[in-house]
Amino acid sequence: MYFPYLHGKQKEVLALRHLAPVLGPEGKLQPVLEPVRQAATSMRHTLEACEAHRLQVWLVVNPMQQDFELLAPVQTLEWGRRLFTSLSRRQWIHPTLMLGPALTPDVVRRFLQMFPARPVGVVVGPDSPPLSEVMGLLAGAQVRMVFFKSSEPTPRARVAAGNAGCVWVEDRHLPENHELRASERHPFTSRHLTYRSDGFAGFSDYTTLPSRADSPDLASRIVAFRLSYLRTDPAPRDFWLEHFMCGRVTAEEGGSEARFRLALQAFQSALGRPGACFGPTDAVQRYLTSLIDGVPPSRALSKQWELMHHLELVSGVLAGRFPETRMSRLPESLLERRADWG
Repeated sequence: MYFPYLHGKQKEVLALRHLAPVLGPEGKLQPVLEPVRQAATSMRHTLEACEAHRLQVWLVVNPMQQDFELLAPVQTLEWGRRLFTSLSRRQWIHPTLMLGPALTPDVVRRFLQMFPARPVGVVVGPDSPPLSEVMGLLAGAQVRMVFFKSSEPTPRARVAAGNAGCVWVEDRHLPENHELRASERHPFTSRHLTYRSDGFAGFSDYTTLPSRADSPDLASRIVAFRLSYLRTDPAPRDFWLEHFMCGRVTAEEGGSEARFRLALQAFQSALGRPGACFGPTDAVQRYLTSLIDGVPPSRALSKQWELMHHLELVSGVLAGRFPETRMSRLPESLLERRADWG
């Protein structure tokens, strides 16, 4: 099981909303959502879509970053309670408690009172109180999952988790700008091949964006977009990340649109490369259609497609839907304009 760790940014909630009809039935992916914005309308619509398609989501109901950083823990928990109870149905949405330095025993007890008979999750963040103490306060709760996002859990911490499934949220440091000058392809993860033998209930990371709330974005002049792919040869079948770049393009040569168009052409060529599986996912088709139409997506929309591609690719690989036969030519359907893109 893949547990992508997301921070509820607009591009992330939109990506989940679009993919819920695919990810829910495949049943190989359960996102963890740690909100960073108090505005909850878009988040609520996405949770409703996940609920409708039985896509399990682990929702942090006491977030601590950005908009919530200066709020008292009891205030953030109340915000999460209101968001959760605003959902008309919530069978597949699991309240999740974030452990951090601001957490108090009163907040833990309040969380238990709010969700006494529901499966819940726990996220162990940096500088958290000992997990054994928190689990003692949660005695009687149905703690199903414990996500460790600070570092690899120690044997003692895994014992403290009891019967709950343990997942390590790995911080995969993506290449910095100077490394991109040397290579445009980088290993991303092979954890899907080993998490079971390591005794974990699944694997997790901050996705290819990455989703970390404090992560800087790459300069647009260096990379147009980046997509994950499954390396099918040589073995093992691990995931890689490819940056589609084209260097600097002057305004006279077409500027940013020309730069993106050249990157799209490089991506089209990559689809025929032996040993690399890009799906094809729905996002792949969207990128190719933008190449055909000659209208590159906005940077924000491209970021959404990057995440959509990664989530669908990993889910499809785990479900056995990918790899498929490589696309030898563009399907005729790609020539048809899509009215629902956004």
